[in-house]
Amino acid sequence: MLGIYGYLTGWAVYLTAGATCYLLFYRFTGMIRFKPLANMLRAIMLALIFTPWYIAADQDLMAPAVLVIILDVITLGGTAFVRAFVPLLMAIFFALILALAGGVIRSGITKRFQKTDF
Repeated sequence: MLGIYGYLTGWAVYLTAGATCYLLFYRFTGMIRFKPLANMLRAIMLALIFTPWYIAADQDLMAPAVLVIILDVITLGGTAFVRAFVPLLMAIFFALILALAGGVIRSGITKRFQKTDF
């Protein structure tokens, strides 16, 4: 079994790799001219990479929700994946709401400053 230091090291490696992958994804989605679409894709990617969930119902250790879903389907089968799928779906939903709200707020701010004469 993994000790606490192995667990923390695993998370550190995962977060470093996830941040690197997200930065590459951010750069590639920068080529999309329609910025609301780019921001929504970025929000979905953030939620997919960084949403954690418990590895088992009786343990307090966490893993990325995507990996928990995959391993639940492989090992437990059936509908066991729902346990981590619901929080992941909620994280995606809230990330999309934040991405769209941020775009609306940003466009409102830019319109306000474009209309004022200095």
